[in-house]
Amino acid sequence: MRISAFLLFLCGTIAVTSCQKNNDVDNGVNYAVTVNYPATYNAVAAAEVTVVLKNLTTNQQTALVTNAAGTANFEGLTPGNYSITVSKELSTTAAEALTGVAQEVFLNATEPQVQIIAEGSKTITLTGSAIGGWVIKEFYYSGAPNSFYFYDAFIEIYNNSTDTLYADGLLIGNTKASSSSTTAVYGFIAEGRDDVYLATILRIPGSGKEHPVAPGKSIVIATDAINHKDDPNGNANSPVNLGQGIADFEVFFYVNPNTPDTDNPDVPNVDILHSYSTTLFDYLPGVFGSGLVIFEHSDAASLPKFTEPNTTSSSLYAQVPKASIIDGVDAVANSNIRTEQKRLPIGIDAGMNTVGSTYTGTSLRRKVKQEINGRKILQDTNNSSNDFEVANTPTPKGW
Repeated sequence: MRISAFLLFLCGTIAVTSCQKNNDVDNGVNYAVTVNYPATYNAVAAAEVTVVLKNLTTNQQTALVTNAAGTANFEGLTPGNYSITVSKELSTTAAEALTGVAQEVFLNATEPQVQIIAEGSKTITLTGSAIGGWVIKEFYYSGAPNSFYFYDAFIEIYNNSTDTLYADGLLIGNTKASSSSTTAVYGFIAEGRDDVYLATILRIPGSGKEHPVAPGKSIVIATDAINHKDDPNGNANSPVNLGQGIADFEVFFYVNPNTPDTDNPDVPNVDILHSYSTTLFDYLPGVFGSGLVIFEHSDAASLPKFTEPNTTSSSLYAQVPKASIIDGVDAVANSNIRTEQKRLPIGIDAGMNTVGSTYTGTSLRRKVKQEINGRKILQDTNNSSNDFEVANTPTPKGW
C-alpha cells in the first residue's frame, strides 16, 4: 500500500515537472531590442521606431514599436536565429529638431543574424542619410531576352531634389559582378568592412556646370549608345533604344586597345578612372548584377587598390570610403542570395534586389514615392529591397 502511494506520488511529481518544462518551452524567451539615434543627433533613445524580428528557420516575423526609452520588448520568442530590421522615418520638422537640418530622413539598421536562445538584449544604432539629391533611378543589366546580348545595359541617375544639380564630375562605380552561387562569398564584405570596393569607376566629364540636370530629370549612361532594337550592331530582341536623345553618355571602353569598342561620336564618353581588367572588350556590369554606387571624391583616380582577400586573383579593386557614397543599389543574381553574400555593406544598402534571372530584358527601377506639381519624388529609404521593383520593360528617361 505504501509502495503504491509512493509510486502515485512519484508519477504525479513527474507529470507536474514535465508540464512545467513544456510550459517553459511554450512560453518562449523574452528579448529586448534598444534603438539609438546616430551619435550626431540631439537625442539618444529612438522612440516610436519599428523593430522587426524574423525567425530565419520559420520565416515568421514579429514587429513591435519602441517605447519612450527606445526599447522594444519581445516576449515568448521561439529560441533560434533571427534577423533584426529597424526603420524610422523622420518628418522635416522632426529631423530639424534632431539634426538641425530641415529635410526628411529615413533611418534604418539591420542585423543579419542574432542567436536568441535565452533572455537577453541588444542595442542597435540607426544609420541613414537625408532624402534628396542624386539617386539611382534604374539599372538595366540582365541582357536581352532569347539571346546572349548584353551590350544594351544602362544606368540612369535621377535628380531627386528640388534644385538643379550638375552632373560634372559625378562618379559611378560597380563592384565585382554578382554570382548565381548560393555559397560564394565576396571577400571584402565577409571581412566586415564598411567601405566599398569597386571593379570599375566611371566619371561624368565637365568643368563644373556643363551638365545641368533639373529637378525630376535624369541622365543615362549607356554601355553602347545606339538604338539596340534597330541598329545593325544591336539585337532585335533588345527592349531599349539608347541612341542620341536618350543616352547622355556612353562608356567607350578604350582600356583594351586590341579590341575596339563601339563608339557613337554623337554621344560624349565618360572617363574611365579604373578597371579591374585590361582584357575586357567592353564595360560589363554583369548579367547577374553587381553593387552599383554613385559617389563624389576629389581624387578618385588615386584611391587605394587591393586584391580580393582569400583569392589568388590579381584583379585590383578601388577602395571608396563610405563617407563618399551618395547612393547605392545591390543587384544580386536571384532571390536565393543570402545577406552575407551582398556586394555592398549594409550601411550603404540595407537590403538587396534582383530581376530574378539572366537575359530577361527586365531592369530594377526605383519606386515613385509621391508626385508634387508633376515632379516625381523617388523613394529612398537606403534599402533596395523596399525602394526598387522589377520593370518588365526598361524605361530610360521614362516610367
